[in-house]
Amino acid sequence: MDRSTLLYAPNVIVGAGPVGVRMAVELRQAQPDRPIVLYGDEPWQPYNRVRLSSLLAGDAGWADFTTGLAVPEGVETRFGCRVASIDVAGQRVVDATGRVQAYAALVLATGSRAHVPDIPGSGLAGVYTFRDLADAEALQARLMRCRRVAVVGGGLLGLETARALHRYRTEVIVVEHHPRLMPNQLDDAASAAMRERIVSSGIAVVLDDGPMAIQGEGRVAGLRLRSGRIVECDTVVLATGIRPNIELARDAGLVFQRGIVVDDCLRTSAPALYAVGECAQHRDIVYGLAAPGFEQAAVAARVIAGMDARYVGSLSATRLKVANWPVFSMGDVGAWELPDLAHAHTHAANGVYRKLVVSRGRLIGALALGEWAALSRVQEAVQQRRRLWPWQLARFRHSGDPWPPEARQVAAWPAEATVCNCTGVTRGRLSESIAGGCASVAALTAATGAGGVCGSCHPLIQSLLGTSGPREAMPLAHRLLWLAAAGLLLALLFAQPFNVPYASTEAVAWHWDRLWRDGLVKQVSGFTLLVLAALLALIGLRKRWKKITLLAFVHWRWLHALLGGVALATLWAHTGGRTGDGLNQWLALTMLGASFTGIALAAFLGREHRLALARATALRPALQWLHALMLWPLPALLGFHILKVYYY
Repeated sequence: MDRSTLLYAPNVIVGAGPVGVRMAVELRQAQPDRPIVLYGDEPWQPYNRVRLSSLLAGDAGWADFTTGLAVPEGVETRFGCRVASIDVAGQRVVDATGRVQAYAALVLATGSRAHVPDIPGSGLAGVYTFRDLADAEALQARLMRCRRVAVVGGGLLGLETARALHRYRTEVIVVEHHPRLMPNQLDDAASAAMRERIVSSGIAVVLDDGPMAIQGEGRVAGLRLRSGRIVECDTVVLATGIRPNIELARDAGLVFQRGIVVDDCLRTSAPALYAVGECAQHRDIVYGLAAPGFEQAAVAARVIAGMDARYVGSLSATRLKVANWPVFSMGDVGAWELPDLAHAHTHAANGVYRKLVVSRGRLIGALALGEWAALSRVQEAVQQRRRLWPWQLARFRHSGDPWPPEARQVAAWPAEATVCNCTGVTRGRLSESIAGGCASVAALTAATGAGGVCGSCHPLIQSLLGTSGPREAMPLAHRLLWLAAAGLLLALLFAQPFNVPYASTEAVAWHWDRLWRDGLVKQVSGFTLLVLAALLALIGLRKRWKKITLLAFVHWRWLHALLGGVALATLWAHTGGRTGDGLNQWLALTMLGASFTGIALAAFLGREHRLALARATALRPALQWLHALMLWPLPALLGFHILKVYYY
C-alpha cells in the first residue's frame, strides 16, 4: 500500500459491541480529524449484551437495550458486514463482499462467543447458546413450545438465563459442575444464600454434577449427568463460558494464546494493529467484562493519537442483578481460599450478606448480596486498596457499613473514585462535566458514558447533581399523566350534583336507565366492578410481594391507573352517577375518595421530576398514605353491600 494513501486512511474498528463503540468515541476525541470506519458482524445497531436476559424476560425494551451506545457523528458504520481477512503488510482489511479498506490504525474489538463443550449430542435440535440477539430471538421462538429447560452453567449468565426462561412459566433446572453457584464470584455462605433464593423462585438447582451427554434422536430428550442421573428436558441452554474471537487475528499471523496477545499499549505483534476487550490477552489475562475493555479503549486511542499511555490491568468487578437480587463481587473475596495474611469480616442480617477481605490493614476484596447504599464507595476503596482501621471494621461487623452515612455522599468521594463501574467513569470526571454545563443524568451519560450500560449508577449520578439539575422523568410518565387526566374527568362527572335522569317515556328507542333498573344488567356491572377491585388489589402486590416478577414495575403502575379509570366508568354505569344513601353512600364516597387520591398520586408521579427534590420527597409518602387510607374501608364496605343485596 502506498504510504501517501495510508496518510489519509481512516482508523478502522472491527467489532460494534459496547467496547467497539467506546473505541470509536475515544478515537473521535483523541483524533477528531481522522475518519473512522466501524465494522459489525450483526445487522443491528450496537446493543448491550448485559441486558439480553432482561430483553428475553420482557423487563426491557429495545430503547433500554441500546441506551448509551450511540455511535459518534461522522463515524462510517458498516453493520452486517463481516471482515474476512487482514492484510498486515498492506495495512488493509477485506470484508465478506470483497471490498478492500485501507487503515491507518486497525483495532480488533471482536469480543467473544459462547463456549460449546465437546459433549455428545451438542448438535441436536433444541440445544441453544445465549450470547447475542439472534440467540435471544431463537430462544423466544423456542419457548412457545417447550416444557422443561436444562440450563448448563451456574455462573452469572446461567442464572440470568434461567430467570428469564422461568418468566415464561417454563420448568427450569440449572446444572453446575462446581460445588456451588457462581464459584468465581461467591464464597460458600453467599453461594448457599443464592441457591436458596433461586430454588425458592421455582428454579431447580443441581450442583457438583456436570453433563456427560445430551440425549435424543434428532432432538433433545434429556441430559445425562456424571452421576448417571438423567434430567428429562426438551431444551438445553449452554451457558458454559465464553471463548475469545481470535480467528481473524490468527489467520493474519498475529501472536495469540487464549486471546490476541497485546502489550501495555494494547499493540499486537503487527504494526498499527491493536486489540481491546474480550478478544485481547494482556499480561496473561483475558477479561470477560465490559469495564476493562472500556479502560483498554481509552489507552489504545491515546496511543494511536501519539500520546503516552499505558494499560496496567484492571481489577474485575461484578455488579449485577442475578435473579432480581443485587450481587457485587470484587477483588479477592475468598472464592476458594483466602490469600495469605488476609482476614474476612462478614455481616449478615435482614436478608443481606456482606463480606470485606482485608490484608495488612488494606481492603483487597468485597462481596455483597442485597442492596447496599455504600457499595460504590466500597468499590472505590477496593480499587485503591484503601486502609480500613480496626474501628471501621468493628462498625462494619455491627452495622454492615464501615463508614458513617455522611461519608457515603458521592460529592465527598475522592476525585479518582469510580462512580460507574461499567464504564470506569470517576467522580472527578463527572464533576468536571457538571462544571462544564451538564445538568442532567442524560447529559452526563452522553458526555461521559456513565450510566449507559446497566444504569445502576443513576442514583449516584443524580446525587452528585444534587438539586441543581433537573431530574429524569420516570418511565412512561406521559402515559401516566394521560390516564390521570382521563380518570379526573370521570371522577368529576361522578362527583357533580347532576344525575342522569330516568327515561320519562316508553317511546324512547333506548332505555339507558336499564343499566341501573334491570337486575341482571346491574348484577353484571356490579360484579365487573368487584373483579376490577380485586385486580387493582392484586396489582398493588407487585411492589410488595417480591415473588411476583412478571413485567417491570413501571408497566404495572400504568396498568393500575388504566384499570382504575375503567373501574370509575363501571361505577358510573352501575349507579347512574348517584351516591345513594346509608351504606351505599359510604361505599360510593369511599370509591370516589380512593379515585381522587389515586389520580393525584398518578399526576404527581408523572411530574415528580419537575418538583424540587425536598418537596417531592415529602409529597410522595403523603399521597401514598392518603390513597391507602381511602382504600382500607373498601373490602368491609363491599362485603356488607353484597350481603345486604343478596341476604335481605
